[in-house]
Amino acid sequence: MGGNPTLALNICCFSDNIPEKFIEEIINGGISKANEANVIIAGGHTINDNEPKYGLAVIGEIEPKQLMKLDNAKPNQDIILTKPLGNGILITAAKNSNINLSDYPNGISYMLELNKSASEVAKEFKVKACTDVTGYGLIGHLKNILNASKISAKLNFSDIPLIEGLLEISIEENWSSGAINNEKFFNTNITWNNSLKNSEKMILFDPQTSGGLLFTVDKDKSKDFQKKLSENKNLVVRKIGETIKKSNQEIEFA
Repeated sequence: MGGNPTLALNICCFSDNIPEKFIEEIINGGISKANEANVIIAGGHTINDNEPKYGLAVIGEIEPKQLMKLDNAKPNQDIILTKPLGNGILITAAKNSNINLSDYPNGISYMLELNKSASEVAKEFKVKACTDVTGYGLIGHLKNILNASKISAKLNFSDIPLIEGLLEISIEENWSSGAINNEKFFNTNITWNNSLKNSEKMILFDPQTSGGLLFTVDKDKSKDFQKKLSENKNLVVRKIGETIKKSNQEIEFA
């Protein structure tokens, strides 16, 4: 982590029966975010596909001294998250027609917010360990840091930011196959607080689309770091726990 994107190619997979106006809106959305990130879209590839897909293949550059790696975390650091969890549950509920997405405007806005400002602040503070929170959910991506750095962590569920109204819709029919697979694979070596409900635990395994960044930060600069991150009002910055020396359990919930 810590690179600057510079150049991208569109990857467009659409079927012939999708109205051109929708394809145009999707591509324009990609252009808008690329412009916001100071990225040039230099072309792309179009594929006929019954299941619509769109993405960007991106290249960039990085200053080696600013590289943030999974194996750079240390014990006795604060764990900082920059976006609330739950957009996988939100999207699955909408696909199942269980909710109206317009009732959850903040959930969409978090997905639209780039991690650019958070990355820039991290580089300013010389943070050394970071990951994004995407397909493996919070637990999976945190474990990547813990395993690589040979440490453990203590978390407090009440400190973890959630999309507004998420607890009410975290039910089995709104858990994606990705969340269920994450829970099967990553739910090991975790000491759960007995007060946590299964509906709350599943949020921590929920795959995120455009999720936030997860940092481990030295305690002597943690407050200033969080304050600087919070200058971006579109982020929800929280300390969710701390790293500890490696123990038999990878994660403990207070």
